Amino acid sequence: MKNIGIIGFGNMGEAFAAGLRNKFGSANFGVVEKVAARMEVAVGSYAARDFTGDFRGLLDFADVTIIAVKPQDAALVVRELGPYSKGRKFVAIVAGKPLAFYREYLKTPYLARCMPNIAAMYQKAAVGVCFPGAQGDVRKFEVFRGEVLDLVSAAGEAWEIPEGLMPVITGLSGSGIAYVFAFVHALAMGGVKAGLGYERSRDVAVRVLEGAAAVLRGTKDSPANLIAKVCSPAGTTVAGIEVLEEAAFTAAVMRAVGEAASRAEQMEGVQND
Repeated sequence: MKNIGIIGFGNMGEAFAAGLRNKFGSANFGVVEKVAARMEVAVGSYAARDFTGDFRGLLDFADVTIIAVKPQDAALVVRELGPYSKGRKFVAIVAGKPLAFYREYLKTPYLARCMPNIAAMYQKAAVGVCFPGAQGDVRKFEVFRGEVLDLVSAAGEAWEIPEGLMPVITGLSGSGIAYVFAFVHALAMGGVKAGLGYERSRDVAVRVLEGAAAVLRGTKDSPANLIAKVCSPAGTTVAGIEVLEEAAFTAAVMRAVGEAASRAEQMEGVQND
């Protein structure tokens, strides 16, 4: 895929463009974006072609088109795409819009949904991907499936899942990265309270986060076992863990993921069996 269409060049649209450029250095972008300042970024930083107001031209240009608009704008966009959509390839990154929504308007079997997070800009996103199932020419659909998984890998690591689990990925990954930011900020503020400046505390907290991720990737131990290894008897770490658990830290994070997943489920009407 050399020509990538992007409809909506907000945070997620740009994050995908950055990841795709890093992986496919020769990729060309065609963009539809109604906010002039965002289009300036697309053209100036990504050498994108401006197709705003010309959906037919965009689809003629693109090998695959990423739909990355706000949920409230999605219906208008897919209606306008509909007359030119026959046999085209689409990947949707829109919260609350199931595949059935796109099938209603777009005249093509080549549809996929994915839910990344803003770490896509650094090719570090955890991305849930789902497909409607092979339709029409199975061989061609499998080619499309491979293309989508390759495209999504430019944003990070892809997990193909049933659509009914997409709200869970939204709560765990799409929204979950914000909870990690909140924890890093809280960790840094703890450093400030103890006497270290915020910028230095933030840098230390980020390094701690990177180190923890490296340990988790490098061992088969569960996080619970790793906590036990760090906690020495009557030591500093177990004293801190006690404070976190007194504040219901684990339960709060579980509730945050669950609430985000429930909200995503409400938005799209997908029920998990």
